[in-house]
Amino acid sequence: MGVLVTINILFMIFFFALAYMSIRYFINQIEKYPRITLEEVYNSKKLRMKYNIEDKVNPMDYGYNYKEIPYKSGKIQLYGWFIENKDAEKTMIISHGRGVNRLAAMQYLQIFKDTSLDKEYNFFIPDLRNSGKSDISKTKMGYCFGQDIYNTMLMLNEKFGENNFVLYGFSQGGMGSAIAAKIFNNGLRKKGIKVDKMILDSSIANIRKRVKEDAKKRRVPKFIVSVVVRVFNFRVGNKLDKLKFSYLLRRIPTLIIQTKSDKATTYGMLMEEYNEIAQNKNVQLKVFERGSHTRIYAESDYKEEYTQAVADFLKGVEVNGNREKTPNKNVLEEDAIKSGTDENKNDKNLEYVETEVNVQMQKSQEGWVITNPNDLVSATLGGAGSLIGL
Repeated sequence: MGVLVTINILFMIFFFALAYMSIRYFINQIEKYPRITLEEVYNSKKLRMKYNIEDKVNPMDYGYNYKEIPYKSGKIQLYGWFIENKDAEKTMIISHGRGVNRLAAMQYLQIFKDTSLDKEYNFFIPDLRNSGKSDISKTKMGYCFGQDIYNTMLMLNEKFGENNFVLYGFSQGGMGSAIAAKIFNNGLRKKGIKVDKMILDSSIANIRKRVKEDAKKRRVPKFIVSVVVRVFNFRVGNKLDKLKFSYLLRRIPTLIIQTKSDKATTYGMLMEEYNEIAQNKNVQLKVFERGSHTRIYAESDYKEEYTQAVADFLKGVEVNGNREKTPNKNVLEEDAIKSGTDENKNDKNLEYVETEVNVQMQKSQEGWVITNPNDLVSATLGGAGSLIGL
């Protein structure tokens, strides 16, 4: 019996070590990804096509004079392009998403040329943390982007006297924009800073649900997902339940832009959040039938319609003649389950295996003994172990 107890103890040590490694791995998948520098984009025809910039390298190629501004977000060194118009009363911050850099946001300067709004705003296009020239750092699903965008506004207020902003964000940059405007509102108000409007394209609508969706695609057992969510909630200051559109979007006039075919930030998840705020006249929704994640504007069939929607919203014109109809619950659930690839290409073709782990133990003369070790090993190695390549 002594040998059996020793085996059980060793097994439990192995089990918890494996669970710990799996949790750390999944947390890192949420918070970390390779930084893409400006030079990598300039030197790659494939990336220039992805960023929809062709041979353009900076705002001058779109007809804008600019200067590069170094600044800090806490201890993180950031950089960005500032386009200053002396007569402009508002400043627009255009924020990229995960796994790209400011070059991905640069293309949207063309919208303001095409609509003669280029003199109505100053523009700032940052490399948020872990992007471009800025420092490598964890981003926490857009939460730290929110800190960066908040500190960008503080910097522009301190150095250039800007106090009226429009936030235009994509994917995690969209969520970061909403976080900066709501979560950090008290800090902005103390400085006399106002967020006048927001445009959110292909944004994460609910970070908690997005984390769980990623876990499903990676076949992570439920008990590990539960721990991951708790750890991640701690890392975002116990604010995870507030990092969703239904909480963040109410006060500020906001245009949400989404394609139904987005597999990274799904239409179903967005509509679950939008349904809770659909009666709020401050929030408008523009939906496109096709187009991939953050690339609606790059679709030649939609470029004009996209441009007009942004211009109408900024001019105070209602974007849709009729407000978006809310699909029924079954459609929402079906669409929410369809999660192909996120912004990480390795998520393809993974199915969710819901795994409950019940540890069964029996007391013997030598102590407690696990009576179903095979079930425990199967669940752990079948889900958590797959994360680390076992």
